[in-house]
Amino acid sequence: MSDSADRADGGSSRLRWIPDPRDPDPRSPLPRTLAPGRRGFGLAVRGGRRGTGRRRGGALLAAAGALASLLAATAPPALAAPANPSTPAAGAGGTPAGTVGRVGSYLTDDQHRTVIIRGVAVPAGVTPTGQDLDAWVAAGLTGVRVAVPVASGGRFPAVAGWPLPAAGGADIDPGLAQAAALTHTFTGRGLRVVVRLVPAAGRTASVSTLTAGLARLADRFRDEPGLLGYEVSTGAAARAGDAVLSDAVAAHDPHHLLWRQRAAPFDAAATVAVNDPTGYLTGWKDGSAAALDGLAGAADAFGLSWFYDPPSSTGGTVGTDPPGATGGGSVPSVPAQLVRPYPEAVAGTPEAARLDAARVLTVDYRPVAPDGAAVPAGAATAISVPGAAYPGGYQARVSGGRVISAAGAGLVCVVALPGASRVEVQISPVTGGLVSPPVTAGPAGCAPAAPAGGVHTTGAGAAVADAARGDAADRSYSGPLLWVLPLAGAAVTAGALAAVLRPWRRRQARSGGD
Repeated sequence: MSDSADRADGGSSRLRWIPDPRDPDPRSPLPRTLAPGRRGFGLAVRGGRRGTGRRRGGALLAAAGALASLLAATAPPALAAPANPSTPAAGAGGTPAGTVGRVGSYLTDDQHRTVIIRGVAVPAGVTPTGQDLDAWVAAGLTGVRVAVPVASGGRFPAVAGWPLPAAGGADIDPGLAQAAALTHTFTGRGLRVVVRLVPAAGRTASVSTLTAGLARLADRFRDEPGLLGYEVSTGAAARAGDAVLSDAVAAHDPHHLLWRQRAAPFDAAATVAVNDPTGYLTGWKDGSAAALDGLAGAADAFGLSWFYDPPSSTGGTVGTDPPGATGGGSVPSVPAQLVRPYPEAVAGTPEAARLDAARVLTVDYRPVAPDGAAVPAGAATAISVPGAAYPGGYQARVSGGRVISAAGAGLVCVVALPGASRVEVQISPVTGGLVSPPVTAGPAGCAPAAPAGGVHTTGAGAAVADAARGDAADRSYSGPLLWVLPLAGAAVTAGALAAVLRPWRRRQARSGGD
């Protein structure tokens, strides 16, 4: 890297992130006792039983064990939901294109990339317009959560407000045909889809209705590309039992995940949908600006996927209320504070991601898949850079990789350089530039490229890369702790972790001393 390129950013090209675990985020209403670190990317849902996520660092593992005994009596039993036994690795033979799978606490795609999904909930009976889709793509959204009403016996009646199925042939489940057509519209723009069962006409669905409905839903959508899976409510999972619902899906669809809604363990007023040991955010508390800021900040720090679904006047949420008699309506508009940069897909294992108050996004990852598999050559890390968040454009600084996207693109695509053991990307705002929105949502907007050496530099929306380099220090801790630590309270957590965190902090401080 040239000296002039280095000075253009006002400092060294080496990216550093030295969080202080003692300082909570003052903007967040969530209890935060430990700031994210190099391997704190990706929440893991634990419910008193051991999951499959990796744990690095003997001292922190000991602390986790101590906290496990402290939390045994208070951890919500519902969080011990078993994983779908038929969950395949993403990209397994016969799996539909664009399917999102799970490796431990990470969502992954068919290129072994770690995936983060940010999306919006679509109520039953509401048909988004082309302008809605354009706005979602421009905002960096990559997913849609569609509510599909199920009636007695697990049947899917026609939904008012959705286009009717094509004439010809009786369809005993016209609502499924409508939902499939709507799903094709979304996946055609690169959006991943979660199909959520909601009871028709506000009724409480029986266990037999739930299991029959999931079976029909899974049978209809098993070969659907771009699907994240199926979702059921808290009450449904409690009434039927996780194993019963998982079996209903697995018998008809071995490819896609079943997600069960729960109260969020970090904040009982928020909700998440889980497939042990991971989950995504679905409930945004009271929908206030403070709640949105806090939950979005936590999602950024922990690499948590989310679907925006504001509270409704009925006491539920807009996306899960039963459809009206006439259907119609509009999709929830995404608040400005949720339009922010984030890594949509990481070609490897994320180590850290942070968005600071100056709108500087730092993403640090190892170009090795979470399951240890090699990432395909040329697979790109895709980082969403919405124009609304960077009205004057941005600069991308890369170490250990190179940018293959066009200057000013709303999707920054980075591939690792040969031999790189770590890649760091920093996106920072500039003035006088423009951001061009992507045409399609998601990481599919990054065309695979054969990695090559050298320096890649562009003009406006500049990208600057230096040579690949290793990282001498392993500044790690267990990401799954982030899901359960807030349950213990700040005082208990501080006492349990004070001794083991002190040397970790010293290593962090030394690593940033240059």
